[in-house]
Amino acid sequence: MLLSALTLAGCATAEHQPNQETISTRSGQFTFENSFVHGIPTEQSSQAIFDTIDYQRASQAYIWSVPLVSNYAWKAAYEEMGAEDGQITYVESHKSKLGGLTYNTSTPYAITWFNVEKEPVVIKIPTDELRGAVHTMWQIGISQMTKPGTYVVKASGSETPDNLPEGAVVLESDTNYVFFGVRLMAKTEEQRMQDLENLKITHLDGTPLSDKGVNFPALGLDAKHPRGMDFWKTLDEAIQSEPVAERDRMMHDMLRPLGVEKGQPFNPDQRQTEILEQAVVMGEAMVKNIDFNKTERLPQSAYGPKGNSWEVATASTPKQNRDFGIDLDGRAAWFYEAVTNDIAMHGFENGGWGQIYLDNYRDNDGHGLNGSEHYTLTLDGDANYADLFWTITVYNVENRAIIDNSIERADVGSNIPGTKKDENGNYTFHFSPTKPEGVNEANWVETRPNENWFVYFRAYSPSKEFVAQEAQTILPNFVHVK
Repeated sequence: MLLSALTLAGCATAEHQPNQETISTRSGQFTFENSFVHGIPTEQSSQAIFDTIDYQRASQAYIWSVPLVSNYAWKAAYEEMGAEDGQITYVESHKSKLGGLTYNTSTPYAITWFNVEKEPVVIKIPTDELRGAVHTMWQIGISQMTKPGTYVVKASGSETPDNLPEGAVVLESDTNYVFFGVRLMAKTEEQRMQDLENLKITHLDGTPLSDKGVNFPALGLDAKHPRGMDFWKTLDEAIQSEPVAERDRMMHDMLRPLGVEKGQPFNPDQRQTEILEQAVVMGEAMVKNIDFNKTERLPQSAYGPKGNSWEVATASTPKQNRDFGIDLDGRAAWFYEAVTNDIAMHGFENGGWGQIYLDNYRDNDGHGLNGSEHYTLTLDGDANYADLFWTITVYNVENRAIIDNSIERADVGSNIPGTKKDENGNYTFHFSPTKPEGVNEANWVETRPNENWFVYFRAYSPSKEFVAQEAQTILPNFVHVK
């Protein structure tokens, strides 16, 4: 009787096809037996829906991981430039700074990474003319490095050693790797080299973390986020190397079906590879859109009156928290085009201490700044933007690094020797692939044809008028010279 019943049921199933309903969504059409409300996905639609789930999650994982992947890509670039963990790399020239995300061109950098998972690391800051910080690999600040002294960085939750150097300040990192970077502010090359020699990164017993000495690369390499599968390989390297923060557990769960899982080798199958290759393009497209169109998406980046195309570049808080969230879009916008974040970079919020960073991607017609075209920017010659100095630096959109041009200069500003005011007493700057006739050399930056570019306006020790956004100090739009 049982065999007979099963046979009859099978015959009935073969002869009778259930009703179906197909629904249309932004992600395509999916079919359900009987109806969407009363049925289940067909076998074909089930797989398509899983593919959609994983594609969407991978695209969002790109946005989530921007700060972490950026730091690991940056570290890898410096390794390729000859540096090892704990070895200071010194970059000062235009060529040595090529490839670094929106480096400033005004001061030299001393940079390294080191691992505190197994033992603490000691940093000795010799002078207050070194200005910088240590950051986690998520680029959240651990501590400023602006005061002379001895600092010990250890892993969060680890025991504090008994043999600490006298007077050491103990800091904790919730990532195993730590980024260290300072700007050398001394006015003379001789003093900067002395400060560099006295800067020490050591074990607790005082022996250097690296015995190679300072690394002086002649040419900087791209430190941008990798593209294609290299992005996911870099993310997997970071995930394998770092502890999982409580805030990130859900994203780790979303990545698991795609072959990115802590403690497991990254060996995606054909389906996973296809999804990841598509999602890395969509993810970057999303982040580019968030970054280069911040004002509507991120109110904290609004600057000036309606129609002004300048934005506040520092779109993420230093701790990457905003209201009840983690500042997801803000940190993606900032860390796609820049590195590190410190309260000193938020002059509008901190009352004018440190610096203010503004960015601009568009001309007075709302079009992107194109390296094939000629643009002018005219600043009021009587306006006080900064008590120290201000700069306008040109960066490539493709790698968000200082523009690689034949004049080996990416900026104009009050600190550039030879800068002149025009006949009206204002600063008129030119940006074009060839220098316009009659234009002062120091008032011009050479751009690259067929490439979009953008600028940072940096005010060092911004004036009270600039912080208050008084009318005379509001930056004007770029003008496209047609």
